[in-house]
Amino acid sequence: MIVETRELFFTNSALKKALAWYQKAPNQTDLPLGVVTTVTPTSEGGLSVQIQQSGASRTREVLFTPSKTLALLLLFCRRQKVPIPRDAGKELEAADDGLILIVRAETPTVAPPP
Repeated sequence: MIVETRELFFTNSALKKALAWYQKAPNQTDLPLGVVTTVTPTSEGGLSVQIQQSGASRTREVLFTPSKTLALLLLFCRRQKVPIPRDAGKELEAADDGLILIVRAETPTVAPPP
């Protein structure tokens, strides 16, 4: 078996750009329109997002679960033309100044016939 493991590190600025793409996604209702002021990864791989909405005096916090965070990162990778194997295992890990997407693909191997 051949195992490929990739780690994609998303900085806080990349996370803000990923959220901007997600805000423009049709039919999404998780993230209101506004300026993303702060993005903080949570320990379990989700995100805490602070949004400054137009006309509001205070920011609004929106929490993303790890599965929703994974979905928005996969959308961002697609928009940035970063290939991610569909059938690979994916997990998120929090880092000090960003988020790590770990992609693990397994390819079975065979030997030539005797």
